[in-house]
Amino acid sequence: MGRYTGILLVSDWDRTVTGPDRLIPPANTEAVLRFMEEGGRVSIATGQPRYSHATRWNQIPTNAPQIVFNGAEIYDYTAGKSLWRGAMPEQAKKVFAALLAEFPELHFEIQTPDAMYVFGQEQSLTEFFRKMGVDVRTAPLDEITDPWLQFAVSGSPEPPKGAGNVDTFRYHDPKIDETFSRIVNAVNEPWTGLVGSRSLPFLVETQALGCSKGETARKLLELTGCETLVCCGDGLNDLSLLRAADQAFVAGDGAQELLDMGFTAVAPSHVGVLADVISRL
Repeated sequence: MGRYTGILLVSDWDRTVTGPDRLIPPANTEAVLRFMEEGGRVSIATGQPRYSHATRWNQIPTNAPQIVFNGAEIYDYTAGKSLWRGAMPEQAKKVFAALLAEFPELHFEIQTPDAMYVFGQEQSLTEFFRKMGVDVRTAPLDEITDPWLQFAVSGSPEPPKGAGNVDTFRYHDPKIDETFSRIVNAVNEPWTGLVGSRSLPFLVETQALGCSKGETARKLLELTGCETLVCCGDGLNDLSLLRAADQAFVAGDGAQELLDMGFTAVAPSHVGVLADVISRL
């Protein structure tokens, strides 16, 4: 029995495990190792599909299965097998087709257990995922017979003149906001059986009801036999995760909306979110 026995720590990846530069602060790695040595269990909850997260999951030590597809699957990378999966209902195809018809200029993804299918005119992300080793395919909607675990709709923002590089996590544009608010509202209509969130200002990710990060984190708590769920994140797609936690923490440079909700603010992501969280347990 160690100091942290019975605690499951579940963390978002981007800007929580990593800093804005996508690098992991050494303080996080050091703290996680100490946490696990004292009996704690560590998992990641990410919006990435299992096959793209596979390229990075072991960059930081963990000792519990991981939550992928924004909560639609619990996957044990060490054992190489899925422990739980929540497929989208049949009406997801109707919602997806309607959005694709209304916004053909955007990038659309359907994420199945083993492959990603892409649609729409905006294809900048397609090559990015292929470079990560993702099996990216094209096919008519009615020919995709594998279970849908998640679908995503995204845009490609441009920096204002003279503004330099775009901070994709803090991007604001009235047109983008209107478009993606309409998309997330359409996804979350009661009849759809779906739940969607704006993971970024220009990205909506959608899963089946009951498959949010938070609901799946509670399933993982039971699977691991732990008693206390501690969660940390930075973005609006982490809201369900934070609400499901017994103790919830937000990166100091996280979404202002989360900070305004009263979750405990910790160090900014470039300093070490996990290190600060663990120091408070």
